[in-house]
Amino acid sequence: MHRIAFGVLAACLLAACASQPQATIHLDPSEHPAPSPEEMQVRKGLEMIEAGQIMAAVDDPLTDVVNKFEAQYAHSKATIYSARGTGDALLYAAGNLGGSHGEVEVIGPAWAMAYWARGYAYGEMARYDDERRELEKALALAPFDAQYNNELAFVYMQKRDWPQALAHYENGEAFADITAPDSPNVKCVALRGQGYVLVEQHKLDEAEAKYRACLKVTPDEPKSLAEIGYIQDLRKKQH
Repeated sequence: MHRIAFGVLAACLLAACASQPQATIHLDPSEHPAPSPEEMQVRKGLEMIEAGQIMAAVDDPLTDVVNKFEAQYAHSKATIYSARGTGDALLYAAGNLGGSHGEVEVIGPAWAMAYWARGYAYGEMARYDDERRELEKALALAPFDAQYNNELAFVYMQKRDWPQALAHYENGEAFADITAPDSPNVKCVALRGQGYVLVEQHKLDEAEAKYRACLKVTPDEPKSLAEIGYIQDLRKKQH
């Protein structure tokens, strides 16, 4: 998987390039839009997961949301994206991510959130292949979502699939300022994830640079400081 070229898409948006597909955005443009009924169902599902009602959350509110959108768009000829806000919605509308020049339709975040929440539930049940599949569905709808990229990266990291983990963590870093409500934290998660993978690949200088980049975002961040200390200990053992 290759990192998505955010700069290219941003330039395309600003230039209103001729290849831009016809796009329809169904999103409340206000700064603090009220959550949709489907978003509220996803939140209910997350609360149920936290309360230990994991399979009930999957079977009822989360799958209800998924089924609603899958039925609604089952015969749509448009490419559908699920955006958190105006920033990523405009990028999905302007970009040609799938190579198709057809119609693009951008809806709110609930559909991708429901897949992500089901993935979270499956992870809590140690059903890691199901977790990966749900996160991939979420990212198919929201490829710029930093949180979803980070969480899929973690799944690949557990499988020791370092190239996939690194690619998704790089996306998490790149898109944190666009799609993450808590951008500094999400960006640091992505940077620390890259650092971990690079240590596993014995690229200690590159790994340390990632942890230090996190410290620029969040000074004195304890996990990054601890990992830098670990890298320094590894260097000593090599001499």
